[in-house]
Amino acid sequence: MAAKRWVVVAVTCLVLATACGARVDPLPESGGLSAGAASQQSGTAETTTTLAGDTGTDGGTATTTPSGNQSTNTVPGQAAPKSFNYTAAGEAAACTGTNGNTASDVGITPTEIRVGNVSGLTGVITNSFNQGPEAVQALFDDVNAHGGICGRKLKLVVQDDGEDAARNEANHRDLATKVFTFVGSTSNADNAGVQAMVERNVPDIGFAINENRGQSKVFWSAAGSTLYKQNGKYTAYNTVENGLKANNAFPKRIAALAYSIPISSDAAKQFAYRYQQAGAEICYTDYGIQPGASYSLDSQVLQMKRNNCDGVFTTMDVSGNTKLLQAEQRQNFHPLTMVTFASYTPDQIAVAGEAAAQGLQITINWIPFNEPNPIMQIYLDQLKTYQPGKRPSSFGVLAWAAGQMFVQGLIAAGRNPTRATLVKFFESLENYDTGGILTPVTPRTRRPVGPCIVQVEAKGGEFVRKWPSSGFYCTSKLVPSEP
Repeated sequence: MAAKRWVVVAVTCLVLATACGARVDPLPESGGLSAGAASQQSGTAETTTTLAGDTGTDGGTATTTPSGNQSTNTVPGQAAPKSFNYTAAGEAAACTGTNGNTASDVGITPTEIRVGNVSGLTGVITNSFNQGPEAVQALFDDVNAHGGICGRKLKLVVQDDGEDAARNEANHRDLATKVFTFVGSTSNADNAGVQAMVERNVPDIGFAINENRGQSKVFWSAAGSTLYKQNGKYTAYNTVENGLKANNAFPKRIAALAYSIPISSDAAKQFAYRYQQAGAEICYTDYGIQPGASYSLDSQVLQMKRNNCDGVFTTMDVSGNTKLLQAEQRQNFHPLTMVTFASYTPDQIAVAGEAAAQGLQITINWIPFNEPNPIMQIYLDQLKTYQPGKRPSSFGVLAWAAGQMFVQGLIAAGRNPTRATLVKFFESLENYDTGGILTPVTPRTRRPVGPCIVQVEAKGGEFVRKWPSSGFYCTSKLVPSEP
């Protein structure tokens, strides 16, 4: 597989909404909002996020407080952004009717905007990457049900790359001449289609798993990029290591488990390196576990127990993590167990069983699903309504945030948007936080995800906040992820 790196930062970082009276400025005929003027903002709750210092290097803690009817980010040196209504009704109301619509760019007609999505709907890691297009489709369906944007319906064209690099490239080349943008593509093979998008200058809005996509000049993200190169080395934020130490939970002897495929094993080796640099001893590793196999992980758990490991992290999916949790339960071995945010979904607890999953910890970069945040509730409600039976998930909320940033860009770009006017909007964003559910990013910097996090753990049938007690933990700096 040509894909080289997993979401290495995933572990280090991964109320009913109603339309209301938030102000939405009139749209220009074309063009966009001026720099710094268009960050984000909900029409449903006020969220104030205050970051101490520059969280791109070292920061303090961030807090969020819902109240009122709009969302604001406050960061030293930045002006407060304008308001934005994240409900589908509010978004559709920002520009109505088709009078004056033209075929303004590739994939745009007077009545439709075609958007591409290339995701790993099938492949060795199952039931993870489909969550991206499902979330974007739910958002688009809700916007379309309220009339679309400037009377245009949003059409999502999804192709399955089978988690295969050659197919990913072919899919992107096929769609690049047919769609306006790509939104919410989610695949472990997402490195392969980058050149096709760059050649056609097609904006790619989403969350990148591989670093070359995350650093591409056409890539724009509401959640940050993946790895970031500094002084010739790939780096990531050390927020989770600092948080574990601050909460007296840093493991002294930690094990690393991964699938045999490079996307998983490479990431686990990088995690192991960072934990070593933070002071932990690596007590056991297995980077050769077969995805989808029917065997148990009891032998690995017994070896960790013999080696006196007090922690373990994995870069596996729900299926592999289930094997680990059930083996730990059978062997009466209960180290601090942490997994990537790919397993932040109720399905992880349901599949493993509540008894086995209790205490499992995951690091995320957004407000937990079970907290009363009105913007997050829009995602949950849209998924429930338009994708019945689908469960909320990490890749889902990240793709949904990408979709929201795209819709906001469409509104800012005017009645007849072009790729250039859409990109102008993305370049203008400062400290964008999708209405307060994610930690702020400035998309043009393409910095890695993870300066601010929430640690959650399985309790009963859901994941609940472990630390900090509220808001986000942000004490972090960029550190090497490899020797």
